[in-house]
Amino acid sequence: MYARRSNTSKTKTHIATMFCLFIHVNLHAQQLHQAASNGDLPEPPEVRRPFVLDAVSDPTSGKAAFSFEGREVPPVIRTQPGGTIRVEYVNRMSSKSRELCVDGPCTNMTNLHFHGLHVSPNAPQDDVLLMMAMPGQSLHYVVDIPLDQPPGLYWYHTHPHGESYRQDLDGMSGAIVIDGIDRYVPEVRSMKERILTLRDAELHEHDAESSYLKEQVQLSPAACGAATGEPQRIFTVNGVVRPQIGIAPGEKQFWRIVNASPDLYADLEIDTEQLTVLALDGMPLAYHDPRRRTESLQHVLLAPAGRVETIVVGPNAGVHAALRTRCVDTGADGDPNPAMVVADLRTTNPATSHVPSVSPSTRKAVYKTLSPSLVRTLESGEPEFTVKFTEDLHGFYVNDKKYSPTDGPMITVKIGHYAHWRVVNNSHEIHPFHIHQVHFLVFQESGKKTAGPEWLDTVNIAPEGSVDLIMDFTDPIIRGISVLHCHLLKHEDKGMMAKILFQ
Repeated sequence: MYARRSNTSKTKTHIATMFCLFIHVNLHAQQLHQAASNGDLPEPPEVRRPFVLDAVSDPTSGKAAFSFEGREVPPVIRTQPGGTIRVEYVNRMSSKSRELCVDGPCTNMTNLHFHGLHVSPNAPQDDVLLMMAMPGQSLHYVVDIPLDQPPGLYWYHTHPHGESYRQDLDGMSGAIVIDGIDRYVPEVRSMKERILTLRDAELHEHDAESSYLKEQVQLSPAACGAATGEPQRIFTVNGVVRPQIGIAPGEKQFWRIVNASPDLYADLEIDTEQLTVLALDGMPLAYHDPRRRTESLQHVLLAPAGRVETIVVGPNAGVHAALRTRCVDTGADGDPNPAMVVADLRTTNPATSHVPSVSPSTRKAVYKTLSPSLVRTLESGEPEFTVKFTEDLHGFYVNDKKYSPTDGPMITVKIGHYAHWRVVNNSHEIHPFHIHQVHFLVFQESGKKTAGPEWLDTVNIAPEGSVDLIMDFTDPIIRGISVLHCHLLKHEDKGMMAKILFQ
């Protein structure tokens, strides 16, 4: 899951013009604009009040996009434990899509999923099964955040089965921040806060603009593990290819990073510094262990949908540093996931920075500790349920069954207890397992106890491997029908999903 450790000017102008044209024409739905002439990281808009979010078809590219207050830039949703998210989601997409989904032309049906939040799976909350808007229709979401919701970084994205991959690839995603993480690590109150949303820019073979994009991010030409083929995409940050992030020498900033790609892995590191991690997948490290406030890591592997919240220290003056993603071996049947530069750290004067600081919380920290004896009992017992991921030339399966919207629940879970589950990957590529509404403790990988168990909502299962989890089914608010699935969204669209009934 993660690793531990205590210009000829005319030519350049022409290439840059081609690059900007490519960005505007082919990737307009993700707003791949340069925020300033020097490519500074743009700060996305934020919203705390009820708001309207439109789903639109970009008139130039035909790609799907979110539109907020007239701009194709998804807002950051902010609230606090005990708060409510209210969204009027209006489907203004074309009734005839120009894009292809996994089973043919897209229909442009859409909805929202509030990833990682411990909220109800019933309408009008996090219902991805029955709440669906066709072009011309709208959905009204009222999502009640529980008082004991772990404060941290979550995200929202569309979840229409069969079309989620295409919409997420087009950039229909945004960050959610639940305030209050400073209750667990008070030192972040004095720090500037940055939200980095990693999305995709598509590459095409024998294409000059794509070649320029590869050069921009220094895409590694070396083979990356057992996967074959050519890379099909690179990472952008807040819609910008390789932006510059201003930070003063020795300055500490609080970065909240979400991997919103439908299938790219981000194994993140910074050249000159370790990462001081506060939370993974929205869960503060201290939430289940008050003695563990932070963890120093050399790099952090984020599966698609994964998040990390970390303190970053500015490099010394004159020292170049970059945020990079390392090569990730996705397996013989996986997709290439090479190393690249994600962003550069640029030396700035903190007095000239307009980046907001972390908003202090006045509430007390909430902790949810498990007794060691309960953990030992769960770990030593046989799993109550086993999820098996398989694939063949015809599709992707959970427990040998391809998902159908007409299916009943694959399993029924009684709310009010913890459970030992096992997830098995009988394929030759990595699959990230995700379940809606809950977090789980990863305590064993492929039969070996993990060196550092972590609470996550999305976890990688290695090819021909397995993970053992302690599932937290104790929250009474999550009653209803929800889903579990592979978070490689093309796999989910092709059948690697199942329903679960929380009773």
